Amino acid sequence: MVTSFKAREGTFAYGNSAVTWDAATEGDAENLTANVGSLKNITVTLPEQEFEKIDLLGNLQQTIGANAETAGTATGITPGYWQSQALIPNSISTWKMAGTAVFTGDEQFFHVLGLGTSQAAGSNTRYRIGTLTSGAAFTQNFLGVLRMFLNNGSQDVNLIGTNVKMKLGEVRPTGADGHWEADFEAMGLAHDFAIEFLD
Repeated sequence: MVTSFKAREGTFAYGNSAVTWDAATEGDAENLTANVGSLKNITVTLPEQEFEKIDLLGNLQQTIGANAETAGTATGITPGYWQSQALIPNSISTWKMAGTAVFTGDEQFFHVLGLGTSQAAGSNTRYRIGTLTSGAAFTQNFLGVLRMFLNNGSQDVNLIGTNVKMKLGEVRPTGADGHWEADFEAMGLAHDFAIEFLD
């Protein structure tokens, strides 16, 4: 039977400060803020490596099965002559986590990580989006951590992204029950993402 994970077997957690990862601690054992349960439509996009084809002068005798990117031969397969070409790796893309959350009456993880400075406004806390410090740096928290943890009782997988850059999406009423929902998207550099499988 193929191992799979159902929606109820996934949890989503976050942290608002840097985490020092070490080889002795699994990702799900890191002490992050309590799991966030009111999420759906979660999509995790892993960093992707793309290549660009470059055509070169001349042609080479190449054989399928040579297991080499340079000209070569292999037993039993007829070689042919091909345009000289090369594949050039482009820079690797970013990781992304996106989804939809129930919009509640308090700050949620995407607010904590995605909003700027706050100030008291009576009994409320008011946030301003896009504010700058005196050094012309955005005040958004860029040290956050997001973790998607899947566990079906026999296997588990961690998808971890750090140094989170958070994008706040639309807030809208939706669904048969009429509650309000908010979209979010988080992203970061490839070296700030990891995926762990249970051995």
